[in-house]
Amino acid sequence: MSDQSNLSRLRRKAQLFIDPISPYAYFYLHQLHRLDPLLDIELRPILFGALLAHWGQLGPAEIASKRKHTYQHCVWLASRLGLPFRMPPRHPFNPLAALRLLVSMGNPREAIIATSAFAFERGRDPELDFAGLCQVLGIEDGAQRIQDSQVKQTLQAQTQQALDAAVFGVPTLLIDGHCFWGVDTIDWLIDYLNDPAMFQGSDMASIEAVAWGVRRKPS
Repeated sequence: MSDQSNLSRLRRKAQLFIDPISPYAYFYLHQLHRLDPLLDIELRPILFGALLAHWGQLGPAEIASKRKHTYQHCVWLASRLGLPFRMPPRHPFNPLAALRLLVSMGNPREAIIATSAFAFERGRDPELDFAGLCQVLGIEDGAQRIQDSQVKQTLQAQTQQALDAAVFGVPTLLIDGHCFWGVDTIDWLIDYLNDPAMFQGSDMASIEAVAWGVRRKPS
């Protein structure tokens, strides 16, 4: 067995739930090199909009002031990380076709990274320019692939898996039943990997005992 195979076998397994609609997914994908020595990460495309509907939330781009703040933060974060960044001409776009295409390919990491870069490095809209995305990914029958019933069911199943794990946003890395949401939780995740008993400590456990106060119902 090769050294690489041994490394993959010894690393702990985790799932990264992701949707190319999120610019933060783009940033997270460029940080995977920090986690690869520690984890065997399976990337799973899911429909972020289904999470929002399930939890009764609005997306960050659906609140005007939050939308502006989010996009400006992305520009700053790209500069801080030394990454090229260009917003597509409209956002949010509908990622469903791109998600189904990735599922039809078997969720390959390279294609997921390329799709994210298509939107936030090249600044192209994967919904309006689906043919361009297919060309980048080397797919000639994309229009047929995304209509396949098995592909649709697999995407739904991956999204349901995220919901069953209480995932509420993307990108979220799931390990040992714990959700680490967002690119800014990578350091927290690494600390957890170094201290697996972290969530058993009294400080963490006490958080779960905090009673609900005011709870608004989604309108």
